[in-house]
Amino acid sequence: MKEAARVLWRLVSFAVAWVLAQGIFESLAGPLFGVFSRLVGEPLPLYPFSMLVGVLGGCWAGFRFMDTVPWSVLGLHEGAWRARPLLVGAALGTMAIAVTAALLFVAQQLHFEGVPATAFVGDRWGGTALRLLLVLAPAALWEELAFRGYLYAVAVEAAPKDQGRLLARAASSVAFGLVHLTNPGAGVRTTVIVILAGWCLCLVRERVGLPGAFTAHLAWNWVMAAVLHVPVSGLPFATPGYRAVVDGPEWVTGGSWGPEGGLVAALVLAAAAFRAGRKEQQVNAIDPSSMVRS
Repeated sequence: MKEAARVLWRLVSFAVAWVLAQGIFESLAGPLFGVFSRLVGEPLPLYPFSMLVGVLGGCWAGFRFMDTVPWSVLGLHEGAWRARPLLVGAALGTMAIAVTAALLFVAQQLHFEGVPATAFVGDRWGGTALRLLLVLAPAALWEELAFRGYLYAVAVEAAPKDQGRLLARAASSVAFGLVHLTNPGAGVRTTVIVILAGWCLCLVRERVGLPGAFTAHLAWNWVMAAVLHVPVSGLPFATPGYRAVVDGPEWVTGGSWGPEGGLVAALVLAAAAFRAGRKEQQVNAIDPSSMVRS
C-alpha cells in the first residue's frame, strides 16, 4: 500500500507541476514568441518549448522537491552530457532511419522527386534544416524526459529489484506509443512500432544515459524531416527542393505516417533490440555485476 501511494504521488505531482509550469511559461512567453514570429515573418511554435518547460517542472516536483532524489535516477548521471554519449546516440538514431530508408529504396518502395521552386520561394535547404532542428530538439527532449526519464524511473522504483528494467521499458514504451495515437494517421500498426521504438530508446538510455537517447530520438526525426523530407509520425514538414515518396503498400512503407510507420522500420528496430538483448545476455553471463543499474 505504501509503495502504491508513493507511485501515485510521483505521477500526480508530476502531472500537476507539468500543467502549472507549462501554463505559466505560455502566459509569459506567448507574447514574446508572437513578436519574434512577426520579426522573422513566420510563426515560431511555442508548443515544444512550453512542453519542455512543463516536463522539467514535473520532474523537479516529482523527484526533487520532496525527496531530493538525484538527477541520476532519470538517466542524467554525471558525464551523461559529454560528447561521446551524445554522438553515440546520434549515430544510432541516424543509422536506424538511414537503413530503413535504404532498404525501401533498394526494394523500389521509395524514390525522390523534385519540388517546384515556386512552392518555396527564397527558402533554402540549410535554413529549413536549421528551423527543423530548433523545433524537433525541444520536442525530442521533453519526450525523453517524460518517458525514458520520469516514467522509466517511477517504474524502476515501483518494481521488484530484479524486474525494474523490464517493467520500466514496457511501461514507458506503451505510454509513449499511446501518446502518439493523437497524431494524424495513427492506428494499431503505427502504435506498435512507436512502442518498439520506445523500447529501443530505453536500451540507449540504459547504456549511455538519457542525453544519448535524446540525440538518438532527435537524429531519427531530423533525418526524416530535413534530409528525406518525409512526414515524422504523421506530421508533415517543409520540403524545399525535393522530397522522398514511398510507393508500396502502406503497411510496408508507412504511407502518410512516414517510413517509420511500416514493416521495414519495425524489422530494423526489432533487429536492433534483439542485438542489444543478446549483447546484454553475454555481458551478464560474463560478469553480472558489470551491468550499470539505472
